[in-house]
Amino acid sequence: MNDDPGADILLIGLGNLLLGDEGVGIHVLRRLERDYRLEPAVTLIDGGTLGLDLLPLFAEHRRILMIDAIALDAPPGRIDVFRDADIRRALSPKLSVHHLGVSDLLALLQLLDDGPTEIVLVGIVPECLELGLDLSPSVAAAIPDVIERVGEILNGWGIALGASTSQSRTPGLSTSASSAASRA
Repeated sequence: MNDDPGADILLIGLGNLLLGDEGVGIHVLRRLERDYRLEPAVTLIDGGTLGLDLLPLFAEHRRILMIDAIALDAPPGRIDVFRDADIRRALSPKLSVHHLGVSDLLALLQLLDDGPTEIVLVGIVPECLELGLDLSPSVAAAIPDVIERVGEILNGWGIALGASTSQSRTPGLSTSASSAASRA
């Protein structure tokens, strides 16, 4: 058995970078890769809009942390954390086509009864879902708070989130993440 708590953790940024705030999960993932280090290292994946294609990665990890834009009746930039079964209910108002794929993935994992022991979604309410690469000001301003929430969740799993000491490497990106990203 591997004593490294990071070996069983998968952190996934979800969303579509071409639709403004819908890409917030990818923006947060990139910020984590660029500005932070995770000790011990965990697998970081740009899940984009993959949905069911993430199944092999979910089967390989016991704890999954997803970051994504989510449709809630709340002000833009609001952050909510959902766990396990609550995630499917939170994704039922579909913000994007990939929410259907993620919902299907979670349903399939439940059927197979061989998925992760814990899944967490950090959801951010979007302001603008129009064609564009930039985040709205309210969602961009929420990113430090999203990273703080991610850090709290990871800390509960035995992972420390710290500022990067070097900008020349990709902090927190484990070797397995590179090969997993190429498979995805």
